[in-house]
Amino acid sequence: MAEYQKQKEEVQMFLNHMKAILPRKGNISINIWPWKGNRVNKTQAYMAETGISLDDIIKVLYELQVCHYSYTADDRNINYKNEQVWIFGIRKNLVDEDVDIYIKLKIRKLDNDILLIMSFHPENPGCDEQRLKFPYRESE
Repeated sequence: MAEYQKQKEEVQMFLNHMKAILPRKGNISINIWPWKGNRVNKTQAYMAETGISLDDIIKVLYELQVCHYSYTADDRNINYKNEQVWIFGIRKNLVDEDVDIYIKLKIRKLDNDILLIMSFHPENPGCDEQRLKFPYRESE
């Protein structure tokens, strides 16, 4: 999957669009389908382990800002080759623990715009080379 950076203005436009969809819960879908083969759906497993709900996820999505943006990529699924996924990361205290959350989102344009939450789970711990990088985060 080829990764690329969007300009700050494009990221802000995506976030504004996403946040406009959030109040319409009927237009939000979380990917909780099991993966083919033996791969576990990390979002489904994380939600089951922690008991977090769609409402909990929506609260985190409202907090996303340009500084939480990591990258954009074209969808790997050949059925959706003209669609993009947007990757964000945010450190949150969920279920009494600080966690670096990996968030993958997509807006699908149908009759109404649909927000697909494709991933919402902790980043891979202990895997520094795969940690998200944030091009618009100010030096801390």
